[in-house]
Amino acid sequence: MKKNVITFFLAVGAWIFSSQLSAQEFPVSVGFKAATNLSNYRLSGGVEGNSKMSIGGSLGGIVKYDISPNFALQSGIDFYYRTSKLGNQTDKIKSFGVEIPLYGIVQGELGRGKAFIGAGPYIGYGISAKSSGVSLFKPNSTTGRSTMNRLDYGVGGIIGYDLGKNWQINATYQFGLADLKKTNGGSMKTQVTSIGLAYKF
Repeated sequence: MKKNVITFFLAVGAWIFSSQLSAQEFPVSVGFKAATNLSNYRLSGGVEGNSKMSIGGSLGGIVKYDISPNFALQSGIDFYYRTSKLGNQTDKIKSFGVEIPLYGIVQGELGRGKAFIGAGPYIGYGISAKSSGVSLFKPNSTTGRSTMNRLDYGVGGIIGYDLGKNWQINATYQFGLADLKKTNGGSMKTQVTSIGLAYKF
């Protein structure tokens, strides 16, 4: 599974690099982005308590390919920090990871820029997840198994506005489909909303 994730990231990286090389031929823009997020986990199947949304953030790169005046593909890579408190626990789950979304976008002229809306899949990989200083990705001494899976994937939506050629403001929502709970009983899936700002070259 790890080899497949690494292969996916390398493939997307190669695509972004090739997009930069062909920028003179095709309407491709690349840049940087930053966002503030609110995240929690959707718990079910006997998992007690609830997961409260908490604030985090992300930094990364963006690439947008305008296929036509009204349709585009937007992707990139996000390095995120997320937090969420489960039930009555005093400490939060604090996680770091990397994520790659891919949105199909419908867009149209509005004022001095373009308004857009889109949807598509994403895939992510957890680098670190801790609660009360204990790693949730490493096997614990009691069961010999880790608490959470590193691989995440799901679907998401995006809405925003391109301010001229360079600036973009957007809001996203992601609905995780992967069960991150590795122990038996119940499920634990991600849910993230964010507001971001990007600068494209």
